[in-house]
Amino acid sequence: MERVVFGLILMLLLTGMLLSAFIIQPAKAEWIGTVYIRADGSIDPPYAPIITYDNITYTLTDNITSSADGIVVERDNIVIDGAGYTLEGTGAEGSKGIDLSGRRNVTVQNTRIKNFCYGIWLAYSSNNSVSGNNVANNWSGIGLSGSSNNNIGRNHIANNYYGIWLSSSSNNIIYHNNFINNLVQTKGYGRSANTWDDGYPSGGNYWSDYVGVDLFSGPYQSEIGSDGVGDAAHEIDANNRDRYPLMAPFNTFYAGTWNGTAYNVDVVSNSTVSNFQLNTAQRTMSFNVTGVEGTAGFCRITLPNIIVEELWHGNYTVLLNGEPWPYRNWTDTANTYIYLNYTHSEHQIVIIPEFPSAIIPPIFMTFSILAIIFTRKRFPKNFKT
Repeated sequence: MERVVFGLILMLLLTGMLLSAFIIQPAKAEWIGTVYIRADGSIDPPYAPIITYDNITYTLTDNITSSADGIVVERDNIVIDGAGYTLEGTGAEGSKGIDLSGRRNVTVQNTRIKNFCYGIWLAYSSNNSVSGNNVANNWSGIGLSGSSNNNIGRNHIANNYYGIWLSSSSNNIIYHNNFINNLVQTKGYGRSANTWDDGYPSGGNYWSDYVGVDLFSGPYQSEIGSDGVGDAAHEIDANNRDRYPLMAPFNTFYAGTWNGTAYNVDVVSNSTVSNFQLNTAQRTMSFNVTGVEGTAGFCRITLPNIIVEELWHGNYTVLLNGEPWPYRNWTDTANTYIYLNYTHSEHQIVIIPEFPSAIIPPIFMTFSILAIIFTRKRFPKNFKT
């Protein structure tokens, strides 16, 4: 009897192990290969980690590794959203992370691209937008050949051989990018002439090899002083110059939708900026800054005027670690700029509403009356009628 029971138990255990072998799935591997977005809107191969519901917006759902090209785009008028995922190559000669050859009106955003020959490639392409991408450790970060009227902004372009490589490509708008430690920040051929800044005070790009200083800048020199913009232009070549180079990296934070339009808040700072929060209920905006203890820190905050008016009606106070902190501010037709200095440590910067001075006397009178009423009720014998 015992042998029978033992045999049954052993059989059940073996059966369970066999079932487990069928049920347990191997860990999901990173997708490998080249993805094509075809002219008819289809994704080839259809099981690639990109999804679309309308053949207009294509969103990555996983990382892609490729020994050739990463994504080849054959369709115009679309958006490719990397959603923070990574395209990674093997450095193969001529390989492209995203190939936009012959494309119009394509937006490439929020994608990490590394280890290709060209991170993003535009050949005979126009009216495209390359925004909010991290393009690093490639051979030409972003390459343009025979391409014009493209907008390249808010990208982190670092540790490539060429940051941006241009051949016979003019009338492109290239600003609010970070060019960091590329062996050659930019290289142009064939009289490529482009726009490298957004004027003053919006500014141009951050260049890690810029050696200028920031004492006074712009048309309001005596009024503003240091403003996060270099005093001298960054000369690129005979046909190109960034007139208003930024003194620190450019950070972008999504600030929500206001009156049906999406806006960002930009922070230029030599600090590490983190934990950005905009609380419309409490009418506050906050973020943290950190840096090497004891060194000089600064940040310049660019706020869309619609947010400044909606949250604070144009009247606000800047707090550093909960205490009012001195700052300078100025505006243009689109934005409000706030500039402040501090000594590096861990700090929280908060912008809160400020009571207009005109309402302070009525508030004081109200509190005074309430105090008298409270005193009369509390100590009625101390008062004569």
